[in-house]
Amino acid sequence: MKTVEKASYSKQHEKNGAPKAAVITKASLKIDDVLNPTAESRLKRLDNFQILAERHKFLTSKNDELQKFIVSSDGTKEKIILKNAQGFELEVSNSNVVDKVVQVVKEELQKITDASETEVLNFHI
Repeated sequence: MKTVEKASYSKQHEKNGAPKAAVITKASLKIDDVLNPTAESRLKRLDNFQILAERHKFLTSKNDELQKFIVSSDGTKEKIILKNAQGFELEVSNSNVVDKVVQVVKEELQKITDASETEVLNFHI
């Protein structure tokens, strides 16, 4: 590490309140956990992976349901119903509004599904 890098490293970690030795120890523990995992740590990571997998399956099924909704719509009979926790409902049946809402839902759901897929692919048990 160059002198400039050491100085910025020290200043950065002094601001965060972490002494240099504690940061190095924490980093070496993480590396050791990855290189020499215990059975318990692998099982915990497996549990976390199963949660990620279930979330990804749920999002994928919602994408499929949305795609079926889009394909089956004919532009005349669709409606969207929004309901809050107090039971109040808002029903929209204007085809232009429904199309716009569906497009926004599709884009946002795709972003969330893509992020979920990336998490699943990058997860190490």
